[in-house]
Amino acid sequence: MIKAKNLVKGDKVAIVSLSRGMIGEKMFIHKYELAKKRLEEYGLEVVAMPNALKGIDYLYRHPEARAQDLMDSFWDRIWTYRFSRPWI
Repeated sequence: MIKAKNLVKGDKVAIVSLSRGMIGEKMFIHKYELAKKRLEEYGLEVVAMPNALKGIDYLYRHPEARAQDLMDSFWDRIWTYRFSRPWI
């Protein structure tokens, strides 16, 4: 098994939305902003993948966009932070 290394200041973290896309909705965008702020306070570079914030309707109609975001984050060797439950 390959274990990931610990994050260190300066690491790049990707925000992806692999489920419903709620984090891109107006009523939940503040959760993204809060998470981004906290990650940046740790000294991490936060990058929202191109489709992460497009919302429920778009990601429902384009599941391949979610998959592409995840694959691109791995391809670019970016740590991936996913919003699985935006109410946390």
